[in-house]
Amino acid sequence: MDTHLPTDGSIDARLARIEAELAAAKAQARRWRAGTLAAGAVLGAGALLAAQQVSPVVDVVRTKRLEIVGEGDKVVLLAHAAETGGQMDVWSKGGANTVRIASNEQGGDVAVWNAGGKPVGGLFATELGGRIEIGDSDGKPLATVARGEEGGAMILSGAGDAASSMRAEAGAAGAVISMRRADGEIGLIAGVAQGASVLSMKNSTGKEILYAGGATDQTGVVRIADAAGNENAALVAGDGGRLILKDGAGAVAASLASAGAGKGGMLELLNGKGSVAVSADAKEDGGGRFMVGTSSGAPAFMAEATGQAGTMGAYLNDRRIAAMGAGQNGGLLNLFDLAGQPIVVTGAAPDGDGGALSVRNTRGVQIARIGVDSASAGEVAVYNSTANVKKVIAAPAASPAK
Repeated sequence: MDTHLPTDGSIDARLARIEAELAAAKAQARRWRAGTLAAGAVLGAGALLAAQQVSPVVDVVRTKRLEIVGEGDKVVLLAHAAETGGQMDVWSKGGANTVRIASNEQGGDVAVWNAGGKPVGGLFATELGGRIEIGDSDGKPLATVARGEEGGAMILSGAGDAASSMRAEAGAAGAVISMRRADGEIGLIAGVAQGASVLSMKNSTGKEILYAGGATDQTGVVRIADAAGNENAALVAGDGGRLILKDGAGAVAASLASAGAGKGGMLELLNGKGSVAVSADAKEDGGGRFMVGTSSGAPAFMAEATGQAGTMGAYLNDRRIAAMGAGQNGGLLNLFDLAGQPIVVTGAAPDGDGGALSVRNTRGVQIARIGVDSASAGEVAVYNSTANVKKVIAAPAASPAK
């Protein structure tokens, strides 16, 4: 551009000078504007750099809704005010709502969902206290820990529709564990209540088939029942152990028990009428006793130890009619009448070398005797009714040896 302006005062010269000054002013304005923009850019970059190096601290941030967005401008975290109070939701990258922290009418509430939108976990306040829930991948509850009616409670469930469950609960009255089948029926209960421990098992029809617990005297009891719930056996503790076996109608069929401290044991087998058919026990002196009874329970045969010997007896209408035992000289056999009087006595002879047979009348008077004399020969004696007259038949004397 030509900077040599005319110096004369003509109109043309002044116009030329004014145009030159205007062009110079425009150029200067452009240079100023460019410099100002450059300086502003430098200052802005410096301010931005300073802001990145030292972030300002804000004491309070107030808003009604806070959104944190990620890729594609999708909200991944939202905090806002809900009807029951504050609420914060978290979304996954795929857009699933996975966590919610909120308030309910009783207190705090935390919910967790899987990627498919099914509830798999929760922690929240209830009217009674707190509650924790854990769910399956399809949202079905598998475990719950909560404040129950009287104390802590826990429920565990199997996966799927046909699954069993277990519940444990503790309170002031005691603690109980129950297990249920897939149909919801209780199969087992175990607990502590009212000062006693209890275990109960039920079959699929709801009948109790096993019970173990405490009796009224605080001793132990075990009961076993059949499929219909009829008690078949019982084990009871008292002065000692006692095992009771019952028939299908509930009547006692057998009993095995302790007779008491230091007294040994006893066994009883009962017939269908409830009478003792067979019994065995230990006597007070430590010897054994065995009895076979009649249909009414009266003894029919009895064997027992007496001191260092043994005896056996046969009975009729509670009366002994025959007895066999061991005496000081050997074996003895007695036959009795219905009055209990011995009428035949046989055994080792106390006054001879061999055996003896004594026949007596109903008054107990010996009227006949077969035995061995002092020479070891046979002898038969017959007496009158008072036994004061005797006739003896002796064996012939042996011929002298040649």
